[in-house]
Order: sequence, then C-alpha cells, then structure tokens
Amino acid sequence: MTTPSITFATSVPPVLHQRTLEARHFRMWLEKTSTDFELRAVLVRDMLMFGSRVGFIVVEADARHDGAKMPCYAILRGPTVSIMPVITIEDAPTEKHVVLVNEARLPAGRMVAALPAGMVDNDTVDVAALQELHEETGIDLTRTSHRPYRLREEPVLISPGGSNEEMTLYAVDITLTRAEMNQMMGRKEGLANEHEHTAVLVVPLDDMPRHTTNAHCLLSWFLYRARAVTGR
Repeated sequence: MTTPSITFATSVPPVLHQRTLEARHFRMWLEKTSTDFELRAVLVRDMLMFGSRVGFIVVEADARHDGAKMPCYAILRGPTVSIMPVITIEDAPTEKHVVLVNEARLPAGRMVAALPAGMVDNDTVDVAALQELHEETGIDLTRTSHRPYRLREEPVLISPGGSNEEMTLYAVDITLTRAEMNQMMGRKEGLANEHEHTAVLVVPLDDMPRHTTNAHCLLSWFLYRARAVTGR
C-alpha cells in the first residue's frame, strides 16, 4: 500500500490542515481506500467544522481500480448511528409506538421526520447511539435498565456513490405509561451549537412508514419487525 500525496485547496485555511489530517473519518477513509484501490493523490477541496469538531470533508482523488480511473469526488462524514426507540404502553402491552424527530434538512429542502441519528466522533457507536437519543428526544437511558441493541451487526452504506457514510442501526424497547408518552409529543430538543432544532413525534409502530421517507428509518422498521417475527 502506497501513501498518496495529500494537498489542500486554497479555500481551506492552513490552520485547519492538521485538524483535517487527524480527523478520524478522514484517516479511516484513507486506510480503506488505499487498501482496496490504487490511491495516488487526494485534494481536500473543502471541510466544514461542526462547532469544535471536524465535520464534512470534500475530497477529489486520483484513484484507480484495475488500472482504470474511478469517479473522483467524495464527501467524507464517516461512521454514523441511528436508534429506533419503540415504546410499549404499560397497561396495553400490545400497543407499540415509535419516537421520531422532525427536523429541517437543507439538502432535502424540507422538514424530514426520522429516527434520532448522528455522526460518531471519538466515542464507540454504542455510546453515540445513547447520546443521539438523549440529545434529539430527551430520553435518557443511562439510569435505566433499557439497553439498545443492533438491528444488524454490520453497518449499512447510506449513499456509497457520493459519501463514505456507514450507519449502524440500533433499536431500544422502552415501557412507559400513556401519560409519560403523551408528554413527549412536540418536545423541542437538539443541540443549538450544532444548529439542531428538533421536535419529537410519536407515531404507532405499524404506521411509521407513512411518517418518514428516510431510507435508514424504513430499513430499521423492516428489520425490527423481522426480528419480532423470528425472535432474533
């Protein structure tokens, strides 16, 4: 495996060059791409800071597969997690609901209802799942017996034609009274310093596909129901 040359566009401030090179998702992408392909050179065209941490990185690469040059652009955001909170009503155990968050999504040009999700920084994906759940819905499981579990052991690729994002899909089963569940409806959450402004939405489990067009949410719903049928 050869080490590619890495350069930066003039629009990327020199003070951020080392931060970019040390970013976990940049290093992971370099290692994986250099293993599977002939990676000759990388130009960092842009990078975005999310508060104090490195966010999206836009690269242009000279990469070859079987001697043929590959499409050269990628948006690096690295590993992500989503978590599907499924609520069972305490006095109605057959009644289940899912907690979604409604958030403005500029790339989609609309409000999007989705499961709590986000990027994994220096934490494990297990810890990140709990953090996203708390930040976006207010649900804090750190002092409870409720434990998230993976709906699929391996992460899934979200948009491999444009991004290196790999998402680990979690779910967690929570028992609440009907009053506790109703108190969650419309709750405002999110981290202001990361420009997150979310509103909590609670929907019946069976109706969840009518409330979201987000692919990872629909996949999580399908895997959760399959797990309920097989018991695994």
